[in-house]
Order: sequence, then structure tokens, then C-alpha cells
Amino acid sequence: MKGILIIADGLGGRPSDLAGETCLEAATTPNLDRLAERGAIGLVDPIGPGTRPGSDTAHLSLLGYNPYEVYTGRGVFECLGIGLDVKKGDVCFRVNFASVEESNEGLRVVDRRAGRIETGQKELEAALSKIKLTDVKGVEVYFRASTEHRGALLLRGEGLSPWIGETDPHETGVPIVRSVPLDRSDPAAERTAAAVNELTRQSYEILTGLEINRKRIAAGKPPANVILLRGSSELPHLQPLSSIYGVHGAVIAGGALYRGIALACGMEPIEVEGATGGLDTDLSAKAAAALAALDRYDYVFVHVKGTDNAGHDKDAQAKRAFIERIDRELIGPLVGPVEEGRIHIAFTGDHTTPIDFGDHTDEPVPVLFAGPNVLTDEARRFSERAAGQGGLGRFSGRVLPILLGYCNWSPKFGS
Repeated sequence: MKGILIIADGLGGRPSDLAGETCLEAATTPNLDRLAERGAIGLVDPIGPGTRPGSDTAHLSLLGYNPYEVYTGRGVFECLGIGLDVKKGDVCFRVNFASVEESNEGLRVVDRRAGRIETGQKELEAALSKIKLTDVKGVEVYFRASTEHRGALLLRGEGLSPWIGETDPHETGVPIVRSVPLDRSDPAAERTAAAVNELTRQSYEILTGLEINRKRIAAGKPPANVILLRGSSELPHLQPLSSIYGVHGAVIAGGALYRGIALACGMEPIEVEGATGGLDTDLSAKAAAALAALDRYDYVFVHVKGTDNAGHDKDAQAKRAFIERIDRELIGPLVGPVEEGRIHIAFTGDHTTPIDFGDHTDEPVPVLFAGPNVLTDEARRFSERAAGQGGLGRFSGRVLPILLGYCNWSPKFGS
């Protein structure tokens, strides 16, 4: 049997989202409700009860890995997903284009996402390719822009360490953080932190005078005049899913992080025109590509980011509207193949992003399985509250292994 796993980033919510309802509860979702009626639902803690998940660790757990054992940091997945050739010894980072202004305390952050810059990223990337470190010798810098304000950066050279502090303060109105070694007795960490601080300074000097930023300022938009680094990490060792389950899988994702995680797990990427990783992503094209890919692959992992973007922006109406688009444009085309018994489907989120909080929280998220081998429960709709009464109960992680089990791919544990 073939399977499709869909993860809607930041899907879950709280009753404070919309007058006593979550965005999912308030949304009109006839296709998800139809699959819930023909399948089984429950609640999944992306990592475990009471653990507030990051998107990276949550995805590793949902795909069947123990993040406490394999996680080395986020940056390496960003680099892999954006197409950088990561080698052993490289140090990788997740990057934000940000807006800063000069102050007595240093470069003060005005906007951590540079207004979610929508165009000109390649011009910024080309400018940053000119960075040549002089204070720290023998370190090469590789940068790639991703979607909106996001990017990935890789340091390569002898004597580097991922055990350094990030430069992103995670709030506005405060200076950029100076990177420091987490172990001051480690010369490699000292060297790496010094390299990060030098390239941060150079990024401001290079980006400030660019034409794109002069135009943004003239238009009343925040300039993308510096980069913020976080998620320092090195290449992890992940046993490929193909060697665990004997399956050949693919990933459809607009965001570099999610594509990178999937690549590290042994999936192959499928490029879909219009898959932006934002609220404007082409969900119909993703559905069509996923179905077509099942001719060549045993399962396809489809990632959708817009739900999380709206949650972080504290925009309840946008999140509800995007959930309705998911239902109509992504889930709708898959209902027929599920009901015909041709595929199994799993649908869930990687964490809850409530509107009033605007960030990840530790509540479980609803999960749905449907297909010919799924024993149905009493559910008639798909939502957080309904999932609390679902036949699957509450469990932690491992959504993909469960889906592959319904598809008869699970290896036997024991004799």
C-alpha cells in the first residue's frame, strides 16, 4: 500500500484563538471531517507530554526518530534543504535577514524578519557571497537565501565547533547578541564564535548600502541590512528510513528546514512549482504532485507552512482561512483515492501555535489516519476537541511509522 503524510505546521490552537474556538474548530473543513468519519483520530504529542517542541525536533519525532539521541541542531537541516553540500566538520546555521539600526549599545534589532521580505533575496545572497573573513583565517563562508526572510549559512575550515552561542536575540529593541563559545576552554569554539561575530559585522557593512535596501527604506519598508544566526549544528547521523522499513520515500516542501530533515532521513525531494513555503503556496499543485509521485515512491511526505506563519503573526483569520484552503485544495483531491482504497493518509501538525501567544506551545495536536486498513472510530469531525475523544487516544511522535504500519511496511520487533 502507498501512503501520504501531511504535516500542517503549527496546526493546533487554543480556545482563545477565536471566541472560544481554535482556528481549526472555527474553520469549515468538510473533507477533513469526511476522512475523520471514515478513519480514526486522536491526539499526538509531537515529542512528549509537557515538552514544547521546535519544528525540527518535532519533525524528527513524528518521522520516527528519537530527537534526544539524534538532534545536533537546526542549522544543518536548513543547509541541506537549501542545497548546500554539508561535510563532516562543517558548522551550519539558520539565518534570518533582519533590520537593525545603530545605537550606543551596538546594532539594535528593529525587525527580526525584515518585514518578511518578499523579493530581492537573490540580490542579498549575491552580496553576502563577497564575505571574506580576515580576522579569522582559513574559514570559508557559504550562504544561500531561502523563502522570505530565511536563509542558511555554512562555515568550513579547520578547527571549528558548533558549541557557540547564537546572535539572534529573539526580540526587537535590543542589540544583536555577540556570539560566545559555550566552552571557553575550547579553542575551536573560540575560533568559531570569533568568525561568526566578524561575518555578522561584515554582513551589516555589505547589505546596508545595497540598492534593494535603499528602495525598501524609500517605500517605508524595513531594510534587510544584517543577518542573524542561530541553530549552530553539525552533520547528524540518521539511519535512513529505507533501511528501517524497506521503503522509498519522497518529500514535497517549500521550506528548506523540512526538506533538509527529509533529505537527512533518506527521502528524495520533489520540486513543485508554486510551493513557496508561505500563505501563497500552491496547495493544489502539491496534492497533484503527491498523487503522481506514488507511481514511483512508497510514501510521500507533504509539508505545509502557512498555518504556522499565520499563528506566529497572531492572525486568526488568516490561519482559519489557510486551514480551509488546506481542506479544499490539498485534502479534497485525496479523499477519492482514500475512499477507493488506493492509499492511506495521515494528517497532523508538528506543534500548536496559539494566536494570543504567537509561538509554539506544549499541547498535543490532532492527528488523523484514514484508508482501507484503518479501523474507524466514532469521530464525525476533525478538531482538537474531537480528537480528544478519538479512538487513537493520545500518543507521542512516530506518526510516519504508524502510517507505514497501516501500509504493511513495519518491520517485526522480535521473532
